[in-house]
Amino acid sequence: MKISACLLVVILPVCCYGHWKELLDETLTTLAERLEDAQMIDDILYKQGKSTFENCGSSSDPIDLVSFIVQPDPIKVPGNITVSFSGKLSTDITAPIAVSIVVEAQFVFWIHVLSKEIPDVCSMLPSGSCPPVLVKAGIPCHCPFKAGSYSSPSLTIPLPAVHSYIPPFTTIRVQVKLTHNGKELGCYSLTTGITSG
Repeated sequence: MKISACLLVVILPVCCYGHWKELLDETLTTLAERLEDAQMIDDILYKQGKSTFENCGSSSDPIDLVSFIVQPDPIKVPGNITVSFSGKLSTDITAPIAVSIVVEAQFVFWIHVLSKEIPDVCSMLPSGSCPPVLVKAGIPCHCPFKAGSYSSPSLTIPLPAVHSYIPPFTTIRVQVKLTHNGKELGCYSLTTGITSG
């Protein structure tokens, strides 16, 4: 049976080359058109500033992020992005705070790009005084984080040039999940566009 299957794979393209080539050409053409259509849809969607921010966790999670805004839309690499957010904590959050990050890119369908696990983000936060911009806004930069409402000013973050190929336009989705000793604190995802400058 295995030999017969192998022979069919070899014989069919040879004996029916015309039909085989036609099928292959049609398949490749359709794939190319769909890729182009997907690119056009992405361009239209994100040129209108349609980035989406979603809660991928539970409404009972301690972290309630009401808004998260990233500008420009789409994001240009290299360049600067401006980030602002508002939200509240329903309870004090103490170390350890584990962070799970998943990045995907859309090329017709979603493709996994990378995953990152941080066992305790508290250990990565700088010691000493917090930056003046955070102090002024009343936002802590050390663990624990006290329960309450928080709203950030616009924070500018530089994005360096990437020494690998970036398509002229790419749709990405970034999901961030925070947990404390296995208990979910919050989960949020941002879908936006990236252009190479």
